[in-house]
Amino acid sequence: MASRVRGILALTIALALALPGAATAAGPLRGKTYQGTLPTTGVDNEGHRKELQPAGKIVLRVARNGRSVSISFTGPYPVLYCVSEVPMKAQITHAATISSSGRFRTTVGERFSAGPGEPSVFQLVSGQFSGRRVRGTIRTSPSECGGTLSFSATAR
Repeated sequence: MASRVRGILALTIALALALPGAATAAGPLRGKTYQGTLPTTGVDNEGHRKELQPAGKIVLRVARNGRSVSISFTGPYPVLYCVSEVPMKAQITHAATISSSGRFRTTVGERFSAGPGEPSVFQLVSGQFSGRRVRGTIRTSPSECGGTLSFSATAR
């Protein structure tokens, strides 16, 4: 009987120590900024691997409550699968809701000129947070300069 009680107690302690760590690893770290360098190659809409213009970094800012994320790009050029001589002047982004499993999805619009107007390029950014890391994909449109790449970022 005493060995059974000790076994149950050991199991209870093990679960108590394991569960808090598992719960925090499932989603983002609240109020943190995640940053990652974007790859220099991606796959265009025709399935060909292509070299990309340096697009800088992806920056993901998680809200203090951990329920939403805002995404921006630091480079002067968008993630495009054709060459652009003109740098970006404006990014239009909306905070994305983060699900209980750590997933998110949002669109970042980019324009070649400042001021009002429709974005010329759209980046569909989706991914999943897991503690200090986030992994995801960026799908670019319009289709003639579009494609897909994977990214990862870490909390700073």
